[in-house]
Amino acid sequence: MGLAHSLLSKTLPRYAPAVPVKVEPIEPAPPGPEDLKRSGPASIKDVASAAHVSIATVSRVMNNPGLVSAKTAARVQAAIKALGYVPNPFAQGLITRNSRVLGIALPDIHGEFYSELLRGADAEARKLGYHLLVSSEHGEGERPSLAFGLIDGLAIMITDANSSLSRQASESSLPTVVLDTDLHKGGVDSIVIDNAMGTREAVAHLLESVGPGRCFFVGGPSDNFDTQQRAKAFKDTLTETGTPPKLDQTAYGQYTLEWGREWAEVMLKRKGLQGAGVLAGNDEIACGVMQAAEDAGVRIPEQLRVVGFDDTRLAQIVRPRLSTVRVPMAEAGAAAVRTLVARLEDRATPTACIRLPTTLVVRESSAGR
Repeated sequence: MGLAHSLLSKTLPRYAPAVPVKVEPIEPAPPGPEDLKRSGPASIKDVASAAHVSIATVSRVMNNPGLVSAKTAARVQAAIKALGYVPNPFAQGLITRNSRVLGIALPDIHGEFYSELLRGADAEARKLGYHLLVSSEHGEGERPSLAFGLIDGLAIMITDANSSLSRQASESSLPTVVLDTDLHKGGVDSIVIDNAMGTREAVAHLLESVGPGRCFFVGGPSDNFDTQQRAKAFKDTLTETGTPPKLDQTAYGQYTLEWGREWAEVMLKRKGLQGAGVLAGNDEIACGVMQAAEDAGVRIPEQLRVVGFDDTRLAQIVRPRLSTVRVPMAEAGAAAVRTLVARLEDRATPTACIRLPTTLVVRESSAGR
C-alpha cells in the first residue's frame, strides 16, 4: 500500500477542492422550421412537441391559462399560431363536458326558408362562441341524427301537429328549444311565428278589391302547424265580414310550386279565377298559381290577385313581383340559438314562448289598378 500510494502521488496531478457552480436553466427556443414539419392538420401533440412541453400543458394553456407560467403560455401560443392548430370541440367536450356545440334539427334543409333560418342560427351561434351541428329529414318518432353525447343543447323544428317529437322534446333531459310549436307550458322554450297577424293583413288587403266569396286560401299539408294557423286566420277574417267561407275556398296540399299550379289549373277549368284573390301558403305555391294563370291568359293583377307567404327571393324574381307576407326566417334561427344559450347558462328560469311578428309586403301581383 505504501509503494502504491507513493507512486500515485507522484503520477497524478493534485486538484483544488470543488467549488459549487450556479447553472442557469436553458429556456427552450420558440418553435423553428424543424419543429413545424408535419403532414396533415396539426394536432395537440404537434403543438406540445413544437413548444417542448407536455400535451397536458397545452391543454391547460387553452382551458386554464392561469395555471401556466407566462413564458410557457407564450411559447405554447406561438406554437399554436405557427402550426395553425384548431382545437377539436368534440374532443374538448369529452374532457370538459361542455363542447360549446349546439344541434339544430329541421324537417329539411332544401329551399330558401330553411337556408335563411340556418344562416341566422349559425351567425348567432358564432357570435356567442358556439358551433352549430345540423341535421334534417328526421322521420316520424325518430330522434334527429345528431351526436347527442357531444352537443350541449338542441333546437328542433316541429311542424306536424301529430308528431311524437313534441312529447320527446318535453321529456328530454337535454336543454331543448322548439321552433314552430308552442310547448312552453310543457316546460320547453319555444319560438313561433305570428301567422295570424300576417294572414289577417293579407286577407284585408285582398278584400279591398275582391269580394269575400271570391277569396281563396291555398295552403300546405293540413296537419302542418303553419297551414292550420293561416287557414284559421283566413276563415276568421272572412267570417267577420259576414260571409263565412265555403269549403272550396280553402285547399290543402304541399308547399310546392307544382301543388299551386295543380290547384289553379283545376279552378280555372271549373269556374275560372277571374276576379278572384288568392292567398297562398308560401311563395312557391303562389308562383305555381301565377304560372297556371299566365298559361290560361288570365292577367295578374288585373283579373287575378295573388299574395304569397314567407317573402323569399322568389317574390322579387317573378314578374309581376309577388306580394307576400314577410316571415323573419333568419331572426327565428337566431332567436332559437339565443334562447338555447340562455337556457344553458341558467336552467332555473321559467320557460317562455317568443312570438315573432309577420308583415304584409305589397307588390305588383295584388296592387290596385
